[in-house]
Amino acid sequence: MHATITPAVDRSDSTVHRASDRTREYLESSDKSFGDCRQRLISYLVKLNHALDENFIDLSEALLGRFCDSLVDYLSAGHFRVFQRALPSADEYAAIEASTREAMSFNDSFDNHAGIEPQVVKAALERLALTLGTRFELEDDMQRNDRLQDVFLSPPVRTSAHMLPDFQGFH
Repeated sequence: MHATITPAVDRSDSTVHRASDRTREYLESSDKSFGDCRQRLISYLVKLNHALDENFIDLSEALLGRFCDSLVDYLSAGHFRVFQRALPSADEYAAIEASTREAMSFNDSFDNHAGIEPQVVKAALERLALTLGTRFELEDDMQRNDRLQDVFLSPPVRTSAHMLPDFQGFH
């Protein structure tokens, strides 16, 4: 008896090409979704800032809730986008982690809180805007500097928190 061994993976050119196309489409969709999420966050930031400037308390409270929701969405989307496709340096990881902590602290302080003090929110929002601006630049630089994997040759890497290196000691 002679058994025929069939490869578990079809490595024909057409199969690899189709997989590359699917990967490219997935990443383009992911990038668009992430970009939309970032744009929504910026839009709420601008609207909230204007409402605070004009001392529209009720509008500010409503926009603050939406801004916080968009902030958490952005942080989640950004985490998966960055860590699925890039391995940041220790400094990049530390900067992303610090900006995430600051953003989540803002969210914890102001999400679902009625009776806001506009000056307190405005000051915290300005600090957060600077932090987010730095984070946006870092994420964009990582992409521009070709820190992303060659997405056309390999599928996106899916990681779990326990699989990420421990950068705790690299502060």
